[in-house]
Amino acid sequence: MTIEPCTEGKHSTTDIPPKIEKKEGVDRSLVEAADLPPPPPRAPISAPQTAPTPPPPPPESDDDDEGIEIPDGRVCRRRACGVSHKKGSSREEEVCVHHPGAPLFHEGSKGYTCCKRRVLEFDQFMKIEGCQTKKRHLFVGSGKKDAAKEGSGGEEVLETVR
Repeated sequence: MTIEPCTEGKHSTTDIPPKIEKKEGVDRSLVEAADLPPPPPRAPISAPQTAPTPPPPPPESDDDDEGIEIPDGRVCRRRACGVSHKKGSSREEEVCVHHPGAPLFHEGSKGYTCCKRRVLEFDQFMKIEGCQTKKRHLFVGSGKKDAAKEGSGGEEVLETVR
């Protein structure tokens, strides 16, 4: 507000900034006269090596092992089957209707990769009937996978807490 108005020119109380002078390139004769050792030669850069990916685990058996006892009330492990085992029931006339594909959740729709049916609500997704049939249910599998987990690698189980 203390600057008086004018009809032309800039409104400023500071001086015009000084012009920056451009420096010319470094004189090569001065660098050569300094007797500096030449830079070391550079080795060519090789392409990065990719680590080999481990092979996928072997697929689990599609049938229950005959030697393993199936606990009462065990639910079939295949997707969307949901049948529970009853002690003493015959396994010869079993029919397992399930989805072999993986669940698919994309932009609000839900379904399985093995069939084209899609729904919007999760409750409806849980009720989608299977698209493939097998002769028997899969209650326990081969049993080898569970035994391997208990022996090594899994979580540490604490017996006592201090």
